Order: sequence, then structure tokens, then C-alpha cells
Amino acid sequence: MSSIKEINLRRATVADADVIAAVRIESWLASYRGMIPDEYLDSMKLEESIIHWRTILEALPAAGERICVFVAESEGQVIGFASGMLLPEPKLEMEAELTAVYLRPAWQRSGIGRRMVQKVARTLQAQGSNSLLVWVIAENAIARNFYEELGGALLLEQKFSWDGLDLMEAGYGWQDLSVLMASVNALPTSPSLH
Repeated sequence: MSSIKEINLRRATVADADVIAAVRIESWLASYRGMIPDEYLDSMKLEESIIHWRTILEALPAAGERICVFVAESEGQVIGFASGMLLPEPKLEMEAELTAVYLRPAWQRSGIGRRMVQKVARTLQAQGSNSLLVWVIAENAIARNFYEELGGALLLEQKFSWDGLDLMEAGYGWQDLSVLMASVNALPTSPSLH
């Protein structure tokens, strides 16, 4: 990573579906071992994920600013992505949801994830949201610490089902997005992040 000159955050396009799908699977394989059964992780299919993300990205123009997806690039290569949406109805008194933050494993814990969260939060804030919700697998101590460092308050832990798996999730939230922005800005980051 030391040879990388800058990181650019930009809006995702339909052309990014393949690489977003690949980043998501790489991140799941690296991050969720021991939390999600190996059999499930090893059966993840890139083609299915590409179709899923292509559908989402094709729907973005009709969604306007209610849904946003950003990619992080280094030297023309997508290394991560983040997405969020305004909720049709408040959930746990939150108006918007951070729906994904994934980085290729080599880039995790480099400060890029914080900037991606901030980019999504600013976009949703510009659309009138003052609050943000995010869900994490309850056993994922690294993700939980990440959101706690950004000032997220633990709202709820509950059981949920994902593709036939029974898991526990933790919901974190920010009642005031200025707290999230201030937390991101207070943490050290690389000067090459744009």
C-alpha cells in the first residue's frame, strides 16, 4: 500500500457491478470465517453477486438520491465500496441506513472505510436525513469496534436469518450525523485520501 499515491471515492456505475461483487465476496471470505459457516462462504458465487449488484446499480437513476453507492479506487482499481439509503419508514428512530461497507482485505483498517462511511452519510444528510443505522453480525468485533470508534451507539441486538442461516446482529446508530462526521475527522487518516 505504501506505493499507492491516492484514493479516489466516486459514484458507482453499472460497469462496476463485477468488481463490487468480487470485493464483497473477498471481504466476506476474509472477515466472516468463524462467524458464518465455511460451507456457506465457500459456496458464494460471483455470478449471482454480479447479477444482484447489476440490478441495484441499474435501479439507481430511478431511485434518485434516496440510494447511493460509492466505490473507492486506487490507481484505477476498485478496492472497496459503500452504499446507503433513505429508509421509507424510520427504523429504530433512524431515517437512513448504511447498507454496505466493504474493502479488499489488504486495504482494511487503513482509514478508507471511515471516509466511505462519511461519503455515504453526507449524501444521505444532503437528502434530509439526520440519523443513520447500520447492522453488523454481532460476533464481528472488528466491525463493532469500527462503528463504536465513529461514535455509533448500540441500539439493539437481535436474531435474524440470512439465506437460511440463523445469526445474531447488532444495530448501531447515530441520532445526529454531525457526531459521525466529527468522529471521522478526528481520527488520523492518510493525506492521499480524496
